[in-house]
Amino acid sequence: MPAYAVVIKGTQVYNTQKGAFVDLSILDVMQIFGRAGRPQYESQGVGYILTSQDKLNHYVALITQQLPIESRFIESMVDNLNAELSLGTITNVDEAVTWLSYTYLYVRMRKNPLVYGMDHTEPMEDPLLGKKRRDIIVAAAKNLHKAQMIIYDEKTGYLTPKDLGRIASNYYISYNSVNTYNSLMKPRMTEADVLSMVSQSTEFVNVKSRDNEQSELAKLLEQACPCSVKVKSCFY
Repeated sequence: MPAYAVVIKGTQVYNTQKGAFVDLSILDVMQIFGRAGRPQYESQGVGYILTSQDKLNHYVALITQQLPIESRFIESMVDNLNAELSLGTITNVDEAVTWLSYTYLYVRMRKNPLVYGMDHTEPMEDPLLGKKRRDIIVAAAKNLHKAQMIIYDEKTGYLTPKDLGRIASNYYISYNSVNTYNSLMKPRMTEADVLSMVSQSTEFVNVKSRDNEQSELAKLLEQACPCSVKVKSCFY
């Protein structure tokens, strides 16, 4: 619910990937501040941010300079394309290229091409970035085809979802996890093998054990672990 004033109490948040506290990103700050103000009752809102003295100028500069927000959509392009194919909203490369033109990624690629691996001449030669959009879609489609998640016909451009792709989309399983399963899956596997394979899913990247849990985990491993699982990163 919108409120007249919002307060950010502290700017240090724990990052599970780095295993340490990091500064709150300006995107999170702007998202929280965006909830300030009630359009029906006030013409303005108030935002408070409580941070240390050495970080104050940093956040003030970021907020007042209005730096552009770049898109990171391309990092998850494969999973998002698979989701659209599973829903049936996209059936071929041409439709996927058109779909990409509705995204914020497309807007930022035209505004700041250097960030997205292009030079300034590409937008001049191709103002609508048709070739760049097609290259992104084709690369994602080839990855999905290689992972047995879709059927990509390079001659006709048709994209047909397969059961594996639909399952991954319905249960939010990432493309990287499916690749892991494809490489490790065998006709015959023990429970330990299956657990070892599943534990290497990218969905577990952010799962970290805390220091105060080590004794409990060791006790479970000793008394309740039904099978021994060997993986690169140990998950209990």
